[in-house]
Amino acid sequence: MANRLLPFRQYDENDVINLFSNAAADAKPSTNGNGSAGVFVSVSAGNLDKSPVTYVDRTELGASHDHTRNQYPEVQLQVTAAAVGAKAGEVVGITLKQTLETDENGEKLLYNPVKKDELQAVLSGQAVPIATRGIFTLTDDAVDCTLTSAWPSPGQAVVMGPETAGKVSGIAYDSLYADYDGTTTTTTGAKFAISAGGEVIYSLGHVLGTWLGTGTRTSTGPTTDAYAGTYGVIKLNL
Repeated sequence: MANRLLPFRQYDENDVINLFSNAAADAKPSTNGNGSAGVFVSVSAGNLDKSPVTYVDRTELGASHDHTRNQYPEVQLQVTAAAVGAKAGEVVGITLKQTLETDENGEKLLYNPVKKDELQAVLSGQAVPIATRGIFTLTDDAVDCTLTSAWPSPGQAVVMGPETAGKVSGIAYDSLYADYDGTTTTTTGAKFAISAGGEVIYSLGHVLGTWLGTGTRTSTGPTTDAYAGTYGVIKLNL
């Protein structure tokens, strides 16, 4: 299962939003994409003039027959993976479940709700729980170290990564600009040139929370740990 969250977490259900579906969906449980659990997201569709749920044609979820329609309910409010270098106010929170359409065998989860729940998933178009604050344990799949060249350290600020949407990174608090408006000539601070062109410049307005600790998981005995590798615990405060 493509889950960027490890079991240890502490949060209040009052800090969970259940209004939005994820615009992205992973093809299978093993797919590590923007439909996974543990993706940091922003609002991409928030038109409240639309009906909360709209019925649409989804031919991939059923057989097609003449004179019939495959109507499927979808939540119209949507989120998508938060952009590279997004400010804290642009980030809604972190997804707690994976958005899926099929299981590992390609079987439609629409017809197997028990399997869907076992996979800790929601169907494409269904509302996905999004936590806005709390303590969460992230696998290395949730962290963007492409440009920072190092895993986050305890005590650093949690910020959206400089290279990959939906993933976070760590920046020392004393490396953040108090407020960057594009006119300063200061050469110090957290700046990263990005492959898409331009640069990401981090200020206090980018802080999502704090890294509480990091560690390494290893396999023990004959069983391979599916999440072996570096992990970290963050305090999210949005």
